[in-house]
Amino acid sequence: MVVVTGATGLLGGHILSKLLSEGVETVALYRGDHQLPEGVIKKQADVLDQVSLREAFEGADTVIHSAAYVSFNPRRERKVFDTNVQGTRNAIDACLQLGIKNFIQISSVAALGRSTREPITEDSKWNNILSTDYAESKYRAELEVYRGAEEGLTISMVNPSVILAADQISRSSATLFDYVWNEKSFYTNGSLNYVDARDVAEAVFQLYKKPQHLEKFILSAGSIPFKDFFTEVAKRFGKKPPSIEVSAGLTHWAGLAEEIRAFMLNKEPVVTRQSALMAVQSFQYKNQKSVDLLGIRYKSLEQTLAWCCEAYLRNVKPKK
Repeated sequence: MVVVTGATGLLGGHILSKLLSEGVETVALYRGDHQLPEGVIKKQADVLDQVSLREAFEGADTVIHSAAYVSFNPRRERKVFDTNVQGTRNAIDACLQLGIKNFIQISSVAALGRSTREPITEDSKWNNILSTDYAESKYRAELEVYRGAEEGLTISMVNPSVILAADQISRSSATLFDYVWNEKSFYTNGSLNYVDARDVAEAVFQLYKKPQHLEKFILSAGSIPFKDFFTEVAKRFGKKPPSIEVSAGLTHWAGLAEEIRAFMLNKEPVVTRQSALMAVQSFQYKNQKSVDLLGIRYKSLEQTLAWCCEAYLRNVKPKK
């Protein structure tokens, strides 16, 4: 039996669908009122509640830890570290206490060492250059996973780039599509590293079938300048793409101004200094290990955008 944390998240839902399609007995952990697919065993639990987590993990042989909190808002730093670090610590402890054999961590390319000068691999050493609170939290979460390995747990990790999926516009990277739909004017000179959610789910399933102890895998299909990405999405939406480039310096100050505005109005900022920093960077990630060892054949950007945009137009239909 497999337990999936973060089952109601953008990626967790696709992992559930993959496991169920392969006939795997699957437990989905959730909080609050969420719809889950038929055939899944539903258990209410919170990664910050050790008791509920242990109860939910009972009887499992594998835990797929997908629960995470993504935010670049400095006011959410505490929640980012609590969810991503303490939540992972609790999940590892529950596995060790219950004698669960296998643990698969959904990490992020953000947890890898970053360099704009050379391609980044699974062996790139962590540094806090060009880092964010979210990146540091995912790196520290990986340290918790390695601690579990030292205590006898079989562990493996995947490090996806920005996950693209046919999903609601308010969730995670799907806001990129909303940005184009609303015909926003500005773009930065950075690049987007992307991966299809279905490819990530496939990689996780392969690690469930055949655990790769102490291995981590970059999952990234490619990289595209933000301007080109927005243009491709705009074509499919019949919208005008962003056409005004914003410099790195202006982006930083815009992030600071928006943080102040949001603080004064007690709202979430649209952009922050941390998200602005990422928006003007270009990184290259090597995915060969996932191709060679997991057999991943990445979907093209055209395939992924067709899937995402068709679902957006069919199901969301937001008003301009």
